[in-house]
Amino acid sequence: MTTTQHRFSSIVYDPIPQSRWPRGYFVDGLKLGFCDDCGFHHVYPYPDDAVLKAFYSQYEMPTAQANLAETARLLAQNASPASTIVDIGCGDGSFLKEMHALGFGNLVGFDTSPGIERAKQLGFGRFFNASVGEFLARAEETGRSEGDAVVMINVLEHVTEPLALLRRLHRALPDDGVLCITVPNDFSPLQRAFLKAKGHEPWFVWLPDHLNYFSFETLSTALKASGFEVVDQSALYPMELFLLQDLDYIADPALGPVAHARRVAFEDNMKAAGMTNTLDHFYRTLAAGGYGRDIMVVARKAGGAG
Repeated sequence: MTTTQHRFSSIVYDPIPQSRWPRGYFVDGLKLGFCDDCGFHHVYPYPDDAVLKAFYSQYEMPTAQANLAETARLLAQNASPASTIVDIGCGDGSFLKEMHALGFGNLVGFDTSPGIERAKQLGFGRFFNASVGEFLARAEETGRSEGDAVVMINVLEHVTEPLALLRRLHRALPDDGVLCITVPNDFSPLQRAFLKAKGHEPWFVWLPDHLNYFSFETLSTALKASGFEVVDQSALYPMELFLLQDLDYIADPALGPVAHARRVAFEDNMKAAGMTNTLDHFYRTLAAGGYGRDIMVVARKAGGAG
């Protein structure tokens, strides 16, 4: 088994200061930079498993339901309703609830967070207390993944050695399988513009939650290096637009709910107008330029069935 090398062509923090560990679990001596071998920004060395296990045993990763609805529509446009959808790190099952509403019935989720117990009460699908490692070990043991489509929403930025995970998923998926990923769009052009204009620290560096930092370009590179090709992509509302209009919710957290409400109003009004397809096209257009707060991609095995 080969081990990924880590050579950094640029450094953001060395070491990462304690201020970037707002939830505690501080580990001194880590750096953050762009790794030439991996092709994206990440922490190095990665925190050990004991630190991460202690952190995630007490913490659920929140994702707004509106964000999940956008990702669900993207996946639904690229998967058959007969597909078995497996949500890795499903939390309380909120994403699979969106897929269920879109007519998907073969739904499987697993997680180790406290939310999994609420997921089991939803009345549809199958939910298990299991980790991604256990899911992949079972797929490798049986020679097949349980799912035709594997979903990772806000997972890849949290794991150590994400390229190794992507390569294991590539082996587990059937040739015509689908991989759907959502991650934050970090070190993006709009973030860089705000940092240059205002001199802020990179507020999106957040440990021990986020160990890896992807852009549209670097996520595509990581997927390609793991045997996948992106077949569709979209974005979520570029919240940095508010920052660049001096609604600085970083300096004044009380402005955060204001920015969020404006984003939700934009999307709700588009949907109320019966223009959800236009909204999706708008977000795909942003994605083509590398803009948007979050990245949503659908990938297939390179050369696999479309």
